Amino acid sequence: MDKKTFTIYDIAEATNVSPATVSRVLNGNYPVSKKTKEKVLAKIQEYNFQPNSIARSLSKKETKMIGLILPDITNPFFSSFCIELEKYAQKKGYTIFLCNSMNDSAMESVYLRVLSERQVEGIIMMGGRINKSVTEAEEAAEVLDVMKKIPVLMVNGEMSGVDCYQVRSDERLGMRMIVEHLVEMGHKNIGLLGGKQGITSTDIKVEGFKQNLVENGLVYHPEWHIYSGFSVESGQKAMEMLLENKELPSAIICMNDMIASGALVACNQQQIDPKKFAFVGYDDSFVADILTPSLTSINHDYEKLGQAALDLIIKAKNEQVPEKSKEVTIIPYLTKRNSTALN
Repeated sequence: MDKKTFTIYDIAEATNVSPATVSRVLNGNYPVSKKTKEKVLAKIQEYNFQPNSIARSLSKKETKMIGLILPDITNPFFSSFCIELEKYAQKKGYTIFLCNSMNDSAMESVYLRVLSERQVEGIIMMGGRINKSVTEAEEAAEVLDVMKKIPVLMVNGEMSGVDCYQVRSDERLGMRMIVEHLVEMGHKNIGLLGGKQGITSTDIKVEGFKQNLVENGLVYHPEWHIYSGFSVESGQKAMEMLLENKELPSAIICMNDMIASGALVACNQQQIDPKKFAFVGYDDSFVADILTPSLTSINHDYEKLGQAALDLIIKAKNEQVPEKSKEVTIIPYLTKRNSTALN
């Protein structure tokens, strides 16, 4: 036999009070006599009554849900951020509504509409359209339309003409930390693998890389700088292309840990000792720990990144953010491992 689902009307009828009185007991927002309150609570316990949290939250215009749109949760950068965001959200009484766009702008558009209709209290965006160096007007218009209803926050990205909330890891500083670490280790010839032109995270790192070489009196070798993408496979291809050069760098910076993983695969396949090079990754994901040698990598400080994003979107929802505080920058740090250790 199906188990009956009780409503506040059942509780009201059983206790001979009005549904409004039951609602007051549940919400605790209006005074109810002690005797009536005890009677209603006893019946709630007897019936094992579970209030409809969605209906209650909508009536209060407070869903305690935050939407998160990202390209691919299997990418360690996005998953590392998401975990820290969810952990902090639980402490604050919020739920994260996760949406994978699969690197598809059309899916981003769908999720922007769906999340808005679900009445989430804010939307956090990562990757995809917010990482394009040249903003597409139609994509920006969609975000601006959503912002008329709920706040939008972008992590490590921005869109021209979209004045929303931002939380970013200082990627330019992260690249400086890498170059300075390699220089301290005695390296003068440094290569750079991975990423895509036209993606802001790549462009920022490349610009910082070139600038830091100049500041340290080093030469930029275009033949040692190979764009390829962000996957393990693209890292392998980039390393294979690099190895075709007669002269090689002594240190190699990779746009993320996946690229570094692919580069190590290429070395192993060509029976080249990976310790011939000093490798540095970016993102400091779980991949960095399990590689051989373990990978020196820049950590975005995911815990602070997630907390800053949630705190800012909650304040934005409550209209508690001064104009000058709409952007928060998190300082990354370098995790040193065996891939840059002196032989």
